Amino acid sequence: MESQQAPKMSIILISPDLEKLHAGSLVGSVAAAAGMTVSVFVTMGALKGFRKVNVEAKNFDHDELGQAMLEKNLPLFYNLLEDGKEVGDLQVYACAMAMDLMGWEKTEMLDILDDVIGITAFLNMSQGSQVIVM
Repeated sequence: MESQQAPKMSIILISPDLEKLHAGSLVGSVAAAAGMTVSVFVTMGALKGFRKVNVEAKNFDHDELGQAMLEKNLPLFYNLLEDGKEVGDLQVYACAMAMDLMGWEKTEMLDILDDVIGITAFLNMSQGSQVIVM
């Protein structure tokens, strides 16, 4: 009897917009809760939303919806990712190239990041998965 592998989802967060960070994190968290193996790759502008200094200052790019989320103190994208990690198989990776380019260290980033990896490693682990880009 063959064991069936859990369905996989890979989410690539590119945009610095709070609304897109939130939407991608919500999809990932719900997918993990539903039993999928979820890998989130944070790159380009999205990385700044994962810097501790920006989170502490609530310094995010956003539109009206994002402003309302902040004003109402809703759980934000990083809370959703933490929830996904608690209830399912969800990993979060920072893009090594973008981190190097900006001179940022993993210690400056939220603790929900599991590792800093290159796109090649992420693509290898994402084989056979549904891919969403936000």
